[in-house]
Amino acid sequence: MTPFPLEEARRLARALAVRRPRIHVLTNPVAQAPSAHALVALGAEPSMSAHPRDILALVRGADALLVNLGMLEPAREAAIEALLAEGAALATPVVLDPVMADRVPFRRELAERFSSFPRLLVKGNAGEMATLRGAFPAGTVLVTTGKADHIEGSAACEIAGGHPLMARFSGSGCLAGALIAAFASVEPEPARAAAAALTALRHAASEAGANAQGPGTFVPLLLDSLARFPEG
Repeated sequence: MTPFPLEEARRLARALAVRRPRIHVLTNPVAQAPSAHALVALGAEPSMSAHPRDILALVRGADALLVNLGMLEPAREAAIEALLAEGAALATPVVLDPVMADRVPFRRELAERFSSFPRLLVKGNAGEMATLRGAFPAGTVLVTTGKADHIEGSAACEIAGGHPLMARFSGSGCLAGALIAAFASVEPEPARAAAAALTALRHAASEAGANAQGPGTFVPLLLDSLARFPEG
């Protein structure tokens, strides 16, 4: 597998900053703040309501959607059920993060029900993705994160680099899903969108980690690096 070109990731980040897409982030409470801050740093506009009576109006008007199954509380479960009722009718790009689907049967079953969404991308760690392999139609872009990120799809590639401090703050994986959704709003090919987003994130993490004293200083430096990323 080959890496994704850094300059192409920057080009897409510039397009994102110009368009200022709205990304609806249906994620767990711990991840809401870092995901929102990262999206705003790149120039996107996050919306985050999990109220089941809000969700369809907000998602239909959004440029992309992240659905994260971590810490699944009743309101977000009800919002997800409303989304699942839309199924194939929802044309919005959808990034699914099946958190702990390898450990919780209910989450695995819920994740598998997203297979009808026409613009679906699935991102998870090795255990989650192994559990769900074969659950989605052929051609669905699958992203397996880890020491390096592996993207399966029409533009298969491996994204390496980054910094160990990415694993030292809560919500970093959820943040990655939000950035993939943002890039999917400006790049119609989901594998390329995922590759560009993860390239941007790992590059920013490497830059931030070079100056951070620990996880507490790393996160604001990461946001600064993401904000600078489009222009280099």
